[in-house]
Amino acid sequence: MYNFLLPIALAMAATFIAPAAQAQTSEGGAYLNPQLFRGEAAHQSAVAEQEMHAFIGKTGLPPAPLYAIKKVDDITAPGRTPYCWAYTNPVIGLMSGYKPVVVNSEAIQPAVLAITGVIAGAKPDAGAVLLKSLSAAEQKAVLERLQRSKCFGTAAGVETAIARAEGLCGNVEDVAPQASVGQQGLIAKAAYAWEDQSWSGIATREGPALNASLKGLAGRFENVHTARLVVVPTKGTSVGFGLYVHPSVPEATIKKAVAMFQGLTSPSRPLAIALDLGPQFSFIAPTPEQVQQMRAAIGIR
Repeated sequence: MYNFLLPIALAMAATFIAPAAQAQTSEGGAYLNPQLFRGEAAHQSAVAEQEMHAFIGKTGLPPAPLYAIKKVDDITAPGRTPYCWAYTNPVIGLMSGYKPVVVNSEAIQPAVLAITGVIAGAKPDAGAVLLKSLSAAEQKAVLERLQRSKCFGTAAGVETAIARAEGLCGNVEDVAPQASVGQQGLIAKAAYAWEDQSWSGIATREGPALNASLKGLAGRFENVHTARLVVVPTKGTSVGFGLYVHPSVPEATIKKAVAMFQGLTSPSRPLAIALDLGPQFSFIAPTPEQVQQMRAAIGIR
């Protein structure tokens, strides 16, 4: 009887074990919404998430559940099933340990917007100037003083990471991104922290920095409005957002997803916003050398 029942028992055991052995090792995806970094309203972020969900569903990757993330810990925290993929910036993507399979090669030029010394007779709330427009002696003085100053940057932002890696500021305080509070919120913090003997600044992108103003912002010292704004570009640049995948994702699925991103040429405006695409976007599969450059730029050794 025992010999007769043993094969049946083993067959039944295999039936129960097989699904466990083939259990999914990842689920859904993680999405770092660029709208959050720009400080858009919550309903605009919701539209971006809908666009992301619809687009990723065409790639072969699981579109749901779609988890909104803000920091690398949201991906690396233990005790949960890992995400199959993450659409995020290089900071969170590379620090997560996931594999970058396609990234927007559109160059990002970070910069520190420094609120420097008061200029006698200056028009209040004057526009920002590039560091290179100053004399050599002034450039040297600004850089040296900035290295003893406090700056603010969006937590997990690539601009923050590059400015910190290059040591442009004495220290960079992370500010958590939140809806309806974007770069202007960082400038407001810097304006309030500024003193004539203790400068401040923010880590941002060069374009927005050149268009920045202190108009309407409150400072502890009124003469902050006659302080000169100097834009200090970083030496390093960065690529844009990209797709990072978990090791459990099959190669065939990765190839299909990469092809979908690389085949994207004329996205709708809502999708372009959701993917953080500029006018010159181009998705590429980064080489190991390019990945190493990405890591070095944000200070990962």
